[in-house]
Amino acid sequence: MKQKYTIDTTALMSYFANVFEIKCKISKEAISIINEAFDEKKHILLIPSIVFIEIFSKQFTSPEKAAQIRYTVYEKIKSCENVSIEAIDKELLECFIQITDIESEHNFDNHDKIIFATAMKYQSSLITSDLRLIRYNKKKKLIPTIID
Repeated sequence: MKQKYTIDTTALMSYFANVFEIKCKISKEAISIINEAFDEKKHILLIPSIVFIEIFSKQFTSPEKAAQIRYTVYEKIKSCENVSIEAIDKELLECFIQITDIESEHNFDNHDKIIFATAMKYQSSLITSDLRLIRYNKKKKLIPTIID
């Protein structure tokens, strides 16, 4: 059975760092897992739909940039059979409301909660470099592992 990995916005953008013109913020291990999912179909990648909302709202800075992201990122994801874009549903909302007792100085927004809830729903590993999510899971242990 293929292992499932949920990836957050920073992880997806880091994988496509050349498109987004950013420095990669995830480990070689995380890049390798994503490569194996895309190129060798070894894993299942779960991408919460909110990831695309974040990317579209922050990265579509011009028609040219939007077209580049659509072609290079979205089309690759859409054409890969073992990559799933995950919608918000009842089960995900049940996980979302279980995310409680977040330390006020390390609070994370609803985007991050939806991403974390997706990993909870599938009991998948989460690929992220977000220290708040890493710290929260160390304390609560709601998902199996985090790969940064």
